[in-house]
Amino acid sequence: MDDMQTMHAMMLDDAYHVEQVLANGQYGITELVTLDGTGPFVRKKIPLQFARRRLWSTIAECRSPRLPQIEATYELPDWFVVIYDYVQGVTLEQYMAERGRLSADAAIRIVAQLCEAVDELHRCGIVHRDITPANIIMAADGVHLIDFGIAREHSGADGANGMPRSHDTTTLGTWGFAAPEQYGFAATDARSDVYAIGCVLGFLVTGVQPSDKNHYERLLADADVVDSRIRFIVQQACAFEPSARPQDAAALRRLLYSANAGSAGAYGSGEAPDAAHSGTVRRLRRRWVMWIAAVLVMVLIVAGGITGYALLRGNLGGGLAQSSSDTQTSTGKVPDKNGGDSSPDSSSAGSNDGKEALQNNPLELTESGWSAPNGYVEYALALHNTDVTYAVQFPQVTVTGKSADGSVMFSHTQVFAIVYASETAYFAGQAGDGEKPASVEFTVEKPSADDLLDTGGAESFTVRGVKARKIDLGGTTFSGEVVCERDDDNGKGLYADDISVTLVLRDKQGQIVYGRNTNVIKPAQGSAKAFSIETYDLPAYASYDVYAHVY
Repeated sequence: MDDMQTMHAMMLDDAYHVEQVLANGQYGITELVTLDGTGPFVRKKIPLQFARRRLWSTIAECRSPRLPQIEATYELPDWFVVIYDYVQGVTLEQYMAERGRLSADAAIRIVAQLCEAVDELHRCGIVHRDITPANIIMAADGVHLIDFGIAREHSGADGANGMPRSHDTTTLGTWGFAAPEQYGFAATDARSDVYAIGCVLGFLVTGVQPSDKNHYERLLADADVVDSRIRFIVQQACAFEPSARPQDAAALRRLLYSANAGSAGAYGSGEAPDAAHSGTVRRLRRRWVMWIAAVLVMVLIVAGGITGYALLRGNLGGGLAQSSSDTQTSTGKVPDKNGGDSSPDSSSAGSNDGKEALQNNPLELTESGWSAPNGYVEYALALHNTDVTYAVQFPQVTVTGKSADGSVMFSHTQVFAIVYASETAYFAGQAGDGEKPASVEFTVEKPSADDLLDTGGAESFTVRGVKARKIDLGGTTFSGEVVCERDDDNGKGLYADDISVTLVLRDKQGQIVYGRNTNVIKPAQGSAKAFSIETYDLPAYASYDVYAHVY
């Protein structure tokens, strides 16, 4: 920068009048300023060694009114300066302090607006990395996202020697809202922001910060406190494994709209989904179940790794299974049909004519397994729907870990997507609090009559060409294709647009020892969609199965 540019920048800087110093620290000074009676504006002075000019230039190109509107940037001898509009309001943290917790509709409205802002960031290649209630302003026109102190561009080669980052180099973010990868597991990307948004949603409906883990999770699991539809979305967004989350803020926003489809006045301010998704929302008002069917995930806010495993023998045909041991070696096999080959006869179907109050639980736990020598339980299970008429939406399984003396160490209720009539569906998930249990029990909760759904059809998928391939750092990638064999949607959009692909590892006896999943866009009927599931620190296993199921 030449002397003339420096002089002009200093003159411009002097023209601003400081009304209030908002923050002053190692990474700069933030002030409330006016210019010749106009404003107020926010002036952020960043030490040159911390200046990220390209990042702020990119933010200036963003077109969401819920993001800072950059008025000017300039450089002084010691500072990089950004001027942007000031938004009058209170932080979401202050807003919640006055209200305790919010209704499902109110929480969805706020988080949908937050997704609008973050979606624009992601479109521009920026990951925020510190989405918290303290960095969200509640203004007269809704939500505004602020504080880009640790944001970075997540596209392109920004690692050492021009290579893409494999891990973030420092621990960043706010405890309780930062994704696990922000503690060194992997590089952050758009899915890291999805995790934080999920935590914000959980905070809104419980009124408790996720950092207060026990209290937060207890309220989140309480059906009298949190609507089941919201719980599903929180669990999905906050999956430990990034590939199990909605892959960006736009996908999460679609989940939110589908969760609230049919609720009158939910978006009374005139908000509507993007035109590209309006058809999806219309059809989900007819069948809101499918979009919010989250696969197997729970809120895990941890700073430790998930490694190593033990074996659980499945308890066939019952509602409960428990055991512990270790596992053996490796080959592979791929199932021909999703969900196995079970075909229950009518004597065991338990069909509910007229959907009267259920006398028996139509769901059976046909097999399950887990492993967790380092504490966190990673499991897979199969649910069979004995009802020949109705699908069961939002099936719930309580995962309970016990110590050697039989005392309860943890208990989490996991909510899955749907199990069609006469179908066996496989799900995977993670549970626990970091201390290895001696045994784990899986209890299938009895659905209510309202959870029975006459879909008028179903979807089915086959998985083909699965190969296991060794990768760096001792990892293994399982890749293949999912083919849509049946789709009774008939182009009307009755079912969801994504599917979940579940990897199940088995020992020599065929018992489950591990489960992991990823999500892919549903292929058209007769078409295929590629998938890849990346894993590390696997237990010994003798075979693997891969299943696909509606998401």
